[in-house]
Amino acid sequence: MTEDIDDLLNEDPTLEDDGDGSTAATDESPSGSDESSTTGGVPETSVPSADGDLAEGEIGHVLASEEIMIGRDEYNVNAFVTTTERDEVRVGDYVQIPYPNSNDELFAVTDKLRYEPYTDLDDKSDTHNHISRHQDLDESEFVLVASLDPIAILSPTQDGNLDRGIVNRIPKPNTPVSLSRDDEYLRTGLSIPDEGPFCGYLSVGGEEMIIDDDKFPYYLSNPGIDPETGEPEPGEPAIFRHSLVAGSTGKGKTHFTKNLLRQFVDGQRYPIEHHESGEQLQGRLNTVIIDPENEYWQMGEDPELDEETKQKLRRQGIKVGGISDLEVFVPSVGNVPNPGTGTQQPFGIPFELVRSRPQLLMPYQPRETIRSALEMALDSYFDAADADGKAPTYSDFRSYVQTSEELQDDSEIASQTWSAMIRRIKDPTFENVFDHGMSSLTDLANDMFRGGQVTVIPTSHLRGAKEHLTVLSILSYIIENKIDDHHVVDQIKNTPMLVAVDEAHNYFSSPESLREQYIVRRAREAVKQGRKDKLGLMMITQNPEDIDDDILKQINTNIFLGLREEVIEKVPSIPRGFKRDIPKFRKGQAVVKAPDVEAVEVVGLPDCVTKHD
Repeated sequence: MTEDIDDLLNEDPTLEDDGDGSTAATDESPSGSDESSTTGGVPETSVPSADGDLAEGEIGHVLASEEIMIGRDEYNVNAFVTTTERDEVRVGDYVQIPYPNSNDELFAVTDKLRYEPYTDLDDKSDTHNHISRHQDLDESEFVLVASLDPIAILSPTQDGNLDRGIVNRIPKPNTPVSLSRDDEYLRTGLSIPDEGPFCGYLSVGGEEMIIDDDKFPYYLSNPGIDPETGEPEPGEPAIFRHSLVAGSTGKGKTHFTKNLLRQFVDGQRYPIEHHESGEQLQGRLNTVIIDPENEYWQMGEDPELDEETKQKLRRQGIKVGGISDLEVFVPSVGNVPNPGTGTQQPFGIPFELVRSRPQLLMPYQPRETIRSALEMALDSYFDAADADGKAPTYSDFRSYVQTSEELQDDSEIASQTWSAMIRRIKDPTFENVFDHGMSSLTDLANDMFRGGQVTVIPTSHLRGAKEHLTVLSILSYIIENKIDDHHVVDQIKNTPMLVAVDEAHNYFSSPESLREQYIVRRAREAVKQGRKDKLGLMMITQNPEDIDDDILKQINTNIFLGLREEVIEKVPSIPRGFKRDIPKFRKGQAVVKAPDVEAVEVVGLPDCVTKHD
């Protein structure tokens, strides 16, 4: 190589002879390292390596030539990566660094990778540019440095387990650095439970991590009642601390969500306190799915998977197969045929719901006078219906207001205000939504919200104002019966519930109308006290930035599939280290940030564990 370089230098008329057999093109003069040319020129150098001395899994050592620093707010720990291990290291890889004279190890993640020149010949020179045009320069002329982000210190305990502590000790210079490929170290270092609902496989750059010749499953924490002792297990289920599944169209959001929801259907029992007696109960989860695209009812059917695949998934604790206890309840609305979902139970939205929720009749911001007039008319009507022993209906209410001259006279409401209120209540949406079907939501409450059941409520047959009023009526009914203490339905109040809402941005966005303000306010209360009342909300959306900020702040489990860059900038809960990667995620690739667990990348199952067209 030395002779080749000399020839190249001699061919370049821009390089001058200094008269002593050497040449110069810039102010920097190259000097030799391992070998030097006896005729001057540029020496050949390469990174020294002791790869043959590496232990299994070892990739290099802590750099001593740069500052090593551990602080409360910042770190600076860099590792030299040996030549033979360069292709094995990725941004996002987890590593371990032992502390000398101790069994403790520093657990860290590879945050950056960079090449640094090892040769004295700087590539910011005419000489280097001339050489590189004639001969490929080997990457051995550079040092690969990994910048590490410390996560925790792992210490063995007397019972043979691992303890996870804060990073308060500095790693020693030249200490070996190894890729973390041990199940216990990874789970302890990242705080990932060793059992629970399966969420995906731990991955780096879209590739699943292989530990002990198998993919590494990521589970959510889901303690309940110990089936052997009957006592509550320690910890809090992630489902009652609420969750968000966000992803752009085409990124596998519904596929991913179906697989996740299927894992919660397992007969698990959760402790719940009876709202009146205070008795400690044990209830199975009722999963309610608001389904605007008519997709989730398919979860009652088996997927087309071969038996070998099913068995492999089951060995990792992943539940496979259609849900036997799944019921479809379809809201009946005037002049709209019900969707095709196989077996279904139609139900109507009773006008009775408006008695304690007059805001349902206010899809706008009314003037205070109109609002007062409407609330007064509703109170008067419901009192009259109770006195007559009649079930209240919207049609009767509208007729009552339009024909009761005494009501207007007694209320002393101005005629213009009264006329404006009547125009509001003539909205045909109310006539179409309320009081259709043979059975109502309140009639079927015990059947719809039963422990252990998955309740799917499709709304794909509805559009616009009809769909909005229907869904908000159902959500308000569920939420209020879960979080209120008086005049509640026992079946709902005393049953652990997970309410999954697809297209959640349509119902929990920053409120504009009085109706939206009402449901968002109740949802804010629900996410704050859901842990106590055993109510979990799951928001499924492609527009997480539109969901009310106060609700988003209370969501503890965040799952982000691929999202557009402009969306990412508006969602503060996206983990900092993944913001640049998420727009490039492939289908099924996601970042998960669960309560008390480090944010990690996962890859979902390529197959859906239930039917999914």
